[in-house]
Amino acid sequence: MRALAILGTASDVGKSLIATALGRLLSDAGFDPVPFKAQNMSLQAGVTEDGGEMSRAQLLQARACRVTPHVDMNPVLLKPTTDREAEVIVLGQARGRTSARAYFQGENSLGAVADAALDRLAARHRVVVMEGAGSPVELNLMERDFVNLRPARRLNAGIVLVADIDRGGVFAQVKGTLDLLPEADRRRVIGVVVNRFRGDPELFADGITRLEQVAASPVLAVVPWLRHGLDEEDRPLSLPIDEPPRAGALNVAVVLHPHVANTDDLSPLLAEPDVAATWVTHGRALGARDLVILPGSKATVADLQHHAASGLVQALRDAHAAGTWMLGLCAGYQMLGRRLLDPEGTEGAPGVWPGLDLMNVETTFAARKHLSTAGFQSTWPTAGHALTGYEIHHGRTDGEGARLVIGAGAEVGLVTERAVGCYLHGLLRADGWRRDFLNAVRLSRGLPAQPLATSESVELRIARFARHVAASFRPGAWQAILDS
Repeated sequence: MRALAILGTASDVGKSLIATALGRLLSDAGFDPVPFKAQNMSLQAGVTEDGGEMSRAQLLQARACRVTPHVDMNPVLLKPTTDREAEVIVLGQARGRTSARAYFQGENSLGAVADAALDRLAARHRVVVMEGAGSPVELNLMERDFVNLRPARRLNAGIVLVADIDRGGVFAQVKGTLDLLPEADRRRVIGVVVNRFRGDPELFADGITRLEQVAASPVLAVVPWLRHGLDEEDRPLSLPIDEPPRAGALNVAVVLHPHVANTDDLSPLLAEPDVAATWVTHGRALGARDLVILPGSKATVADLQHHAASGLVQALRDAHAAGTWMLGLCAGYQMLGRRLLDPEGTEGAPGVWPGLDLMNVETTFAARKHLSTAGFQSTWPTAGHALTGYEIHHGRTDGEGARLVIGAGAEVGLVTERAVGCYLHGLLRADGWRRDFLNAVRLSRGLPAQPLATSESVELRIARFARHVAASFRPGAWQAILDS
C-alpha cells in the first residue's frame, strides 16, 4: 500500500475524521502514514511550529499519524470571507483574496503546487492518507478539480468512499457517486464506509446487503454516531443553539458569528460539569447568562456589523452592564474594544468601526498576518499558569488594562472589569487557568466555586475514535484496506 484516498459522497459526511482514524490505525500498525489534502476550504485553521498556516483538520490528522505538521500536508487553504470571496493561503502563507469566479476560471496553477507537495510527502513516508473535498464527481468541476481524483491517480491510491447515513439517502449517495466515477477510478474503490449511524446496527443488516448489491462494492464499516469532541472541518463545535439558561448552572453563551472560526477553543468547557453552554444567535437569548464568549472570526468587521444590525451588540452591552462577564478570543477580543481601524482595507473597504466598547483597547488591522505558536505564564486571575497555543490574526491591539500574561500587554491580552480579551488560541485548555477564571465568574454570580476539572486530551480523543472506527469494521475490511 502506498496511498489511501478518503473521498466522500458530499461535503460534511465525515471524511476528515475517518481519515484521522485510519491514520492512527495505520500508525499503530507501523506504516509511517502522513496526511494530505490538496485544498481545504475551512475557517478552522492553526499554525505549525515553523509559522505556517494550515487547516486544523490536517493538523489533527498529523497528530493521529504521529508526524510533525507541515504545510505540505495542506498546501492550499481557502478561508471564506464572504459568500463569493476567500483568503488564499499557499504553503502556509497568505496570498490575498480571490473571488470564486476568478479562482475557477481556466487552469489553476495551484494544482501544480499541490502536486509538488504530495510528491515531497510520498518521498518521505510509506503511506499517504489523502482526504478529498466535497464530492469527486461534480461533473462541472472535474476538469479543474485537483483535490479528489487527481492526487489519487498520481499515487494510484486505493479509494474509500464515505457516506453519511444520518442525512438520509445513503443508497442514492453511494450508487450515484460510484456510477459517475470514471471506470479507471472506479476499479480502485476498496469499499464504502457508512458513517454516523444512529440506532441499533442490527436493523441495518439487510441494508448492508442491499447497498452492496446496488453499489457493487463492499461495505467496509458502519460507524455509529459518536460525540467524539474532535475538530470537524465543516462545522463549529457541537453545542445547542439558543438553549434557555439552566437553573443552578454556570450559564455560558457563545456568540455564533456568521464567519465563526477556531471553535475548538471552546471544547474544554465540555469538561466542566456545572457549565451549561449554548450558541446564541440573537440578543433575546442572552438573558440570565453568567458568561458570554465571543470566539474567533474570519471576518471581524462584517460579523460585528451583522451583530449590530441584529441588535446583539446592544444586548451584549446591556448584559455586561447587568453583571455578565465577557471573554473575547482573537477576533472576539478585537470586538470588545472601542474601535476597529482598517486603513489598508484588510477586512474590506478601508474605514473605522465602533466596537462593543467594553474594554479600553482598539485594533488596527494590517495586511500582514501574525502567525506563531506561543507560550506564556499567566498573571491573572492567579499567577503562574502555563498557557500554550497559537496566534493567528491580522493587525495589532493596543490599550489599557491589567495584563493577562507575564511580559506582554494588549498585544496578547488584557483584563478589565468583567471583561477578558486574549489572542491565544488554546487559552481555555489550561485546566488550572480555566478553573480559576470560571471560579471568579462563579463567585461574582453567587455560584459555588468548583474544583479542578481535567479536560480530555486530544490524544485521548483520537485514540478513542480510532478504536471506535476499528470496532465498526466488517470481517475482512481492514485487510482489504491494507492489501489495496
